[in-house]
Parts: sequence; C-alpha cells; structure tokens
Amino acid sequence: MGKAKCFLKLPLALAAATLVAGQAMAQNASNVVLYGVVDEFVTHIKVEGAGAVTRLDSSGLLASRWGMRGREDLGAGLAANFALEYGFNADNGSAADANRPFNRQSWAGMSGSWGEFRLGRQNTPQFFMNGKFDAFGGATQASGWNNVTGTAPRVDDAVGYFTPVLANVKAQVLYARGAIAGAPVAAESRANRNIHTAVEYEIPRLYVGLNHEIIDNQSLAFSQRRLGLGASYAVTSRWRIYAATGRETRSDGSLNQNLYAISAGWQLTPASNLAFGYFKLKDRLSGAGHGDADQTSVLYRYSLSKRTTIYSALSHLQQHGLRNNLSLGGAAVVAAGARPTTAVPGGSIDALQLGITHSF
Repeated sequence: MGKAKCFLKLPLALAAATLVAGQAMAQNASNVVLYGVVDEFVTHIKVEGAGAVTRLDSSGLLASRWGMRGREDLGAGLAANFALEYGFNADNGSAADANRPFNRQSWAGMSGSWGEFRLGRQNTPQFFMNGKFDAFGGATQASGWNNVTGTAPRVDDAVGYFTPVLANVKAQVLYARGAIAGAPVAAESRANRNIHTAVEYEIPRLYVGLNHEIIDNQSLAFSQRRLGLGASYAVTSRWRIYAATGRETRSDGSLNQNLYAISAGWQLTPASNLAFGYFKLKDRLSGAGHGDADQTSVLYRYSLSKRTTIYSALSHLQQHGLRNNLSLGGAAVVAAGARPTTAVPGGSIDALQLGITHSF
C-alpha cells in the first residue's frame, strides 16, 4: 500500500508543478500583433487658376501602414509594451518617409494601474484628438480641421505619460527634443523642444477634449503655440454633433489665426454613415499669403465588412483675401507635388474623392 500511495502521489505532484509553472509563464506571457491598413483612392481636383487633374493616391481615410505592437505581462499588474509602425504609399509601394523605416511610431514603455510611460517616437495628443473633433474623423479631403491645422502628428525623442482614467477623465503629457515635424536634429538644445499636454472627459454620449502644445525649433526663429478645444454629443443613437475651436500663433508674428469647425454624423444603417460639416479659418494678419478661408464638405462611408470600407467625399474650399496656401489633403497624402493643390490668391479648390480601405 505504501508503494502504491507513492506512485499515486507522484503524478499529482507533477501535475501541481506543471500548473504552478504554467501560472508563472502566464504571468510573464507576451504577445506580438502584426497589423496594417491599405488605403487607396481616386480623386478629381479642380483648382482655380491652376486647372484640374484626376489621379490615384494613397491614404485618404486612413494612412496606409503596417506595424507591430506587443505586450508582455510582467506580473503584479505591470506590463512592458512597444510599437513599431511603418508608413507607405499604397499607390506605388514606396516608403512614406525614405529616411526612416518606422516613420510613424517607434517606442517602448511600461504600464500599470498608475498609467503608462512611453519612450521614443510617438503620436502627439493633438493627433489622437483630431479624429475626435469632427464627424470626418480628422481625415479625407472633407475634414477642414485636418486640412488647415498645423499640429505635428508625432515627434522624436519623446517621453510620454498617460494617466489612468479617473472619474471619466484622462490626461497625457508629452515632452520631446525632436524638431517641429519630428525630424531628428544634430545637436541638443533648450531651443529645440516640444511640450504637449491634453485632458479628455468621456462618457457614452458626451466627449470633451482640450490640448495645448508649445513647439520650439532651433532651426526656426520663432516659437509656435497651438490650443485646441473640441466636443461631441450623441443627440440620438443615430445622430452625433461635433464642434471644435483652436488658436495658432508664432512668437515672430508670422502666424495668428483662429479655427472653428462644426459637423454632424448620421448613422444611416449599421453599415453606412453620412457626415457633413463647415469649417472656418479666421486670419488676424494681412498681406501676401494671408486671409480667411472656409470649407464645406460631405463624406459617405460604407462598411463592406469589419475590415473593408469604401468612402466618398465632396469638398469645396474657398480662400479669401490674399490667402493662397491651403490645400485639400487626407489622412497622410504625401504626393501633393504631383498635382495642383493650391489656388490663386482668394481662389477656390473643389474635389471629389472615392476610395477603399482594408485593415488587417
């Protein structure tokens, strides 16, 4: 009987050891996800004083990209995280940035109940919020907020902190030594810094976001300031309205303008959405390249599946006074130089856009 009990206890001990080892491995489990977006569109743009063109382009609704993100559970509520994201032009297969493979994101960090730290090239709070400030998602030619605001979407050499959500409020702080558009610089300098702050309040029907950025670039003779405030409210289960305002200035007096946007989204069916809105730029300066502008647009999106969406946008941008430096872009359209985009002073730009995006 004694030997039999020993033989019975051995498998039980091995099973227990295996369970403990499995729990230890689970506590340190890690996963890496490969993901991406392919976005292609056809556009016809008519520019006053510069003619018209029809062309194929990339990144209208979403920026074409592929990336990897990972998370390792370190136990005790801690996790190590990273993201690497490569942007490309789907229309010709070229890199969105020929100087760096992972031009969109390249960071590592840690998270826990206290929030999350990230180190490296990161998206700015303004980038995160732009898509929440209007019914167009801050993308396509239809988004006046996206076409005119000068916020830097991401910066290099950054330290970012995200707070946990407390009473439906969360905040983000980002400090970076990268240049104004995220390009690396040869030397460190107090005159070269990016300071971004943001706070958000969100409940099921209401969203409110406020952000501010200070950008000092050692290659420029001015300091740039931007302030953005936006909100959206679900009037019904099918209607949501959006409003946003912003202010952009430069210390040398070369930029001083206010931005205003109002839009609405109508969920026609579970698979289709119609968005329309109006955008106004009020320029406080005068002279060449200055003047007010406004834009009216409509955007239709239809989801063929959870991963595939077709979209179409119709936009009219009118520049006033001597304003002649605006254009109709998209999520990350980079081939603007191959087509007319800006009009004569005080001129208008009209565009029709039809595209498809597939996520994986």
